[in-house]
Amino acid sequence: MADGTDDDALHLAREEARLTLDGQLATLDDIDAKALSVFRLNVALAGVLLSALSLAAASDVADAVALTNPAVGVGVALFALSAAAAGLTYGVAGRQVGVGPGALDESATTSPEAFRASLVAGYADWIRYNRRTNAQKALLVTLAVLGTVAGALALGVGALAAVTGTLLAPAVGAVAVLVALVALTGLPGQVRRLRDGADGADGDEEGVVATRSLDAGLRGQRTFTGRDRER
Repeated sequence: MADGTDDDALHLAREEARLTLDGQLATLDDIDAKALSVFRLNVALAGVLLSALSLAAASDVADAVALTNPAVGVGVALFALSAAAAGLTYGVAGRQVGVGPGALDESATTSPEAFRASLVAGYADWIRYNRRTNAQKALLVTLAVLGTVAGALALGVGALAAVTGTLLAPAVGAVAVLVALVALTGLPGQVRRLRDGADGADGDEEGVVATRSLDAGLRGQRTFTGRDRER
């Protein structure tokens, strides 16, 4: 049977784990809300664009031909891809929200100390699961936002090309802006974070016990909404 000190430590660990899990769930909800907003925006933009092209075609065929240049086509495709990324963000992998009914049923035949120890271990697994889901969603919503921005840039290039007849210079400028935005959002770092296991925590994979002493200080769990920033 665990002594009072061990029991207090488990109780404190469970409270801290619940706070961490709640923080992760709040972040995932925030990302889903952003993804839904991006999805709606892309659908609205695509609808407005198609309506504008239809009106242009009905009023002046020459104007419609000028507007249907490659850049405009790329813009429409980017809006569609952005909407797809936003939809994937909203629908990707579930989340762990807490203890399941099976564990609660077993608690009736388990000592309080053993149940608390099992519960803390369960929290660790749930936090790891949510951490990876967080990394996936953060990457997808970043791609969705970048897709919308890239689509808007492509439409701007297409409009300039229709007016001036020049496509190359505006396209180069738009690509330069997009590259800068990719760097600003830390997209490569997000890909690496997902590849390395959400935050690259060595010795923190499921089933692995870190050998580092608690005296060295506890490492906090981060949540991500895009670029590698703590919330």
